[in-house]
Amino acid sequence: MNHGYEASLVKRVVNQLVAGIINGEYKDNVLPPQILLSQKHGVSRTIMREALSILISRRMLDVRPKTGTRVRPAHEWLIIDSEVAEWRLRASPDPECLRRLVEFRALVDPPAAALAAARANRHQRIGINAAFQRLMHASPTESFQAAAEEALLTAIVDASGDEMLRQMGSVVRVGVRTIKAALRAQPQGRVRMPESQISDYGRVVRAIDTADGESARSAMSQTLERTASMWVEEAV
Repeated sequence: MNHGYEASLVKRVVNQLVAGIINGEYKDNVLPPQILLSQKHGVSRTIMREALSILISRRMLDVRPKTGTRVRPAHEWLIIDSEVAEWRLRASPDPECLRRLVEFRALVDPPAAALAAARANRHQRIGINAAFQRLMHASPTESFQAAAEEALLTAIVDASGDEMLRQMGSVVRVGVRTIKAALRAQPQGRVRMPESQISDYGRVVRAIDTADGESARSAMSQTLERTASMWVEEAV
């Protein structure tokens, strides 16, 4: 079998298994035997075994003698993995998830803004300013604003020069994207960015431009506080 095709097949099965887990399809959180899963998904036992091993490595499944393959509690899933973070938030976008995501963002975006102020080169500062301009002039449609905001935050994290923050930032972006999608799906759900939040981002960008790390950190923290308040209001 072609290796690329096989990898694609494994990924498809992983996504199908995750969907089943999230939707509560497995009685008592116990998966059927591998042979039945293989038949259901139309793949070989080798493909199914590989797909299951991926979910086991991400702490989503637990295999024990006599009890079979069980779904582990969502809070035990390996959330530092960006895909697992998305699955976890899709499975349970509750107030506790919102709180944890806000706390996680506080570990990434404010320190990244402070470091960007100290380390960003001329090209990166131009890129950050360009991303902010796109945010300012983005269509008020939520999806356009969200994409522009993500591009700005990514540019800031990249300019920090910190590889750990870059990796953590990728998880944060997935989390924010997933939470916003969940909020939009609610009745009357809106996650449109208020002008005050755009102004906060402007302060972050100006502080980075003038190499004022503490002001960049403070402005980013204020931006996150506004975001957290808005999310809580939308979730209620």
